[in-house]
Amino acid sequence: MEGRVEQVFSRAVNLFIPGQQRLLTLLSERCDNAPNSCRLALTHCNHLFRPGEQVRFTASGIAIGDDKWIETVACTRWLMPETSLSAECFTAIPWRRWAGTLYQHLGCDDTLFLYTGDNPFYRELTRELQQRRQCLLSALQQQQNMTDAITRLIGLGIGLTPSSDDYLVGLSIILFIRGHPLEKYQDTFLTALRCAGENTTLFSKITLEEAFHRRYRESITRLVKNIITESDNLSTHIITDIKNIGSSSGCDMLYGMADACALSHWSGGNYVNQDSC
Repeated sequence: MEGRVEQVFSRAVNLFIPGQQRLLTLLSERCDNAPNSCRLALTHCNHLFRPGEQVRFTASGIAIGDDKWIETVACTRWLMPETSLSAECFTAIPWRRWAGTLYQHLGCDDTLFLYTGDNPFYRELTRELQQRRQCLLSALQQQQNMTDAITRLIGLGIGLTPSSDDYLVGLSIILFIRGHPLEKYQDTFLTALRCAGENTTLFSKITLEEAFHRRYRESITRLVKNIITESDNLSTHIITDIKNIGSSSGCDMLYGMADACALSHWSGGNYVNQDSC
């Protein structure tokens, strides 16, 4: 199986596999585990790899360019822990408190959803993001027009993973926990992605698909576990780890997770003011 080096960053390298239309990410040792990824004993990646280099996958390893070989035979496989909720557990979780905590950790400089600066282009993007976010929250609460609302959000923003996509990743992480009352909409999100996946980048499309199938990075699994098992407080350290994902991706995800916690409070039978979402 063959591919190529698609993008090179300081701590990550994306390898594109054309035959499968998939990406495999090589991560530096300081990154946490993630789906479709392989951590290397490297601090930085950008001095070794170049975009466009040919990649060949074999049963024993990965050959990159003419001078790099990654042996995979002895690699330890990371398996994402399964998370599930019973009805009793769901109602015992202080969802509204967790929503408020996550909102408090996000400021106007963290996510495009909250931008208040002078750049007119960003201000317009923020207006559109908030408008379409509110449409999605209303659709989920009213249980109608959900596919259209999700479709309109996909691909809105800037960067390798637009803000709207990262937001949807965060939203789905909470809503699709097994046993959550709103996990029944998983197929609706996947249908919307099939309809609008070409409106975003390949990397973001794959990230969305993974998240909608309950596959995401290790630091996020720690936060989900904290939300489910702790009743007193969320670990600031865990939240900071997620905020540090990408330039703003982690913060966009946290904003989606905060909204999902608010929706969880609402779906548990207690009314939550949508303006607080």
